[in-house]
Amino acid sequence: MSESPGVKKKRAGVLAGGWKALPSGHTYFIAEAGNNHNGNVELAREMVDLAVEAGADAIKFQKRDIPQMAVASVLDRPFQISGAPEWGTTYRQVREKIELSPEAFAELKAYCAGRIDFLVTPFDLPSVAQMEEVGVDAYKVAAFCLTDVWLLETLAATNRPVVMSVGACTEGEFREALKILEHADLALLHCVSSYPMRVEDANFPFIRWLEGFGYPVGWSDHEDGITLAPKAVAMGAKIVEKHFTLDRQLPGFDHHFSLDPESLKQVIAGIRSVESVGEADHRTGKVAEPLTRDVLPCEQQVYREKRKSLVTTVAIPAGTVIVREMLTAKSPHSGISPDQARSLAIGRRALRDIPADTLLSLDLLEP
Repeated sequence: MSESPGVKKKRAGVLAGGWKALPSGHTYFIAEAGNNHNGNVELAREMVDLAVEAGADAIKFQKRDIPQMAVASVLDRPFQISGAPEWGTTYRQVREKIELSPEAFAELKAYCAGRIDFLVTPFDLPSVAQMEEVGVDAYKVAAFCLTDVWLLETLAATNRPVVMSVGACTEGEFREALKILEHADLALLHCVSSYPMRVEDANFPFIRWLEGFGYPVGWSDHEDGITLAPKAVAMGAKIVEKHFTLDRQLPGFDHHFSLDPESLKQVIAGIRSVESVGEADHRTGKVAEPLTRDVLPCEQQVYREKRKSLVTTVAIPAGTVIVREMLTAKSPHSGISPDQARSLAIGRRALRDIPADTLLSLDLLEP
């Protein structure tokens, strides 16, 4: 993409004062690049240019330590991306192909400086450590990481702004995550973890419900289209996040439901039009009572495949007392949830020999 003189312009310091200091009447738009750069830093730079040109306030990338993503049986299963067989023949190989190095992230951070805020979703502790070296303007907690208490505690300790997607979770799980992050510079996004999401699954009353927790709220939009984002702003969303791509025909995981360049510009323009009418005229609708957050039917696949479980980091002999250092959090969600580590796993003894990289379940532990 050729860079025009206007591309370098940016609303300076939009997030400089944290989430609660966002300008009144202005929706903070996060252009979600994710991994749609396909592991190519030049494509990532083009995405930065597009996000700036479209008028986004931030661009957000994703960072994973691939061995920490899931247990080996998931990572090493046969897998290919349609249209890109050269990326590999296992899920691990494909994921490794589309990851950017810490050096590439540092390059992108510098490329964004003075132009657009630089956000990252880290999915694990090694990724947080790497991004702390790079320096980010804010972190994002993915919905399916909401129960990874060690990740949340680490993010809270960085003292950087954090925005958390509230999706594919129960109200109880959300409230427990909120306890960990309650003193952080925090914003909350209503999210439906379905890719793409059907319009009828949007559940917009939860935007208003989240406002009751006292943090800036927004909408993480997975619609394959541009109709819902302006409506979310009319419902009170102060932040909107939406995936975009340079080309929907590119191979990869998220291109098919991401906005193309023209649609990205259109959705941001639509949001700005809603802002220009005035907030007071648009705060309509009532929150149904009672309203309880639970995992939606359309979120079940993400809940099973992407949510994390406790996994052993070392081989644990029978009779050994489980300690924190023996555990990590990985997908899939078929063992003890990380937010139950202290109550159900740590301090108990192994009932039998447990190999490393094993999903920890109650039947492996003494009562």
